[in-house]
Amino acid sequence: MLIRIVTLFTVFICIVSLLTGCTSSRPAISQFRINFNFAQVDSYRFYERSSDFSDYQNINDTTRNNIELAIEQVLDKNGFVYQGEGKADIIVTYYLINDGQNVIKYNKGIGYCSYCLRGGEAQRNKKPFKIIPGALILDIVNPETERSVWRSVYDLKIKVDKDNSQEVQLKIYKAIDMMMKKFPYAQDPKTLKFVANR
Repeated sequence: MLIRIVTLFTVFICIVSLLTGCTSSRPAISQFRINFNFAQVDSYRFYERSSDFSDYQNINDTTRNNIELAIEQVLDKNGFVYQGEGKADIIVTYYLINDGQNVIKYNKGIGYCSYCLRGGEAQRNKKPFKIIPGALILDIVNPETERSVWRSVYDLKIKVDKDNSQEVQLKIYKAIDMMMKKFPYAQDPKTLKFVANR
């Protein structure tokens, strides 16, 4: 009887561990420019669909709409205001990785400089960004300099042959939500005490 109880308890613990392991979210990693005042960011916008930015991203309109909708939902939830027209504090850009060559074109287009983004755990822990097909890159661009001041990368793990459109949208939303948890909301360079590791 005691052996049976111990066996059932062990099986129960294994099942719970497997379920929590499968449903737990992976942490995102990020890097950011330490001299950008993130504390003053209240509004955001996207590049217009007719801009050069669209040339950096070769995805269909449905995927583009899914990504932008998820970005809007997450940023709105975090208190940012969308500015369709006019001046916004930041421009949000994204890139769904298909291959490494097109990432280089995207990086040049948004003024990405890995060395310049010296804050965040990607730099402190020397964790490289995984540039693998299916990963989503999210960048925050300073509209005055047109250079990236924050970046996060997250593997969406979309199963093209199994996931339906709702599952894909949920994966995109969760990824952007995890990425934005790494956004340095109160990072003010005037009160900066963090010294980036090099």
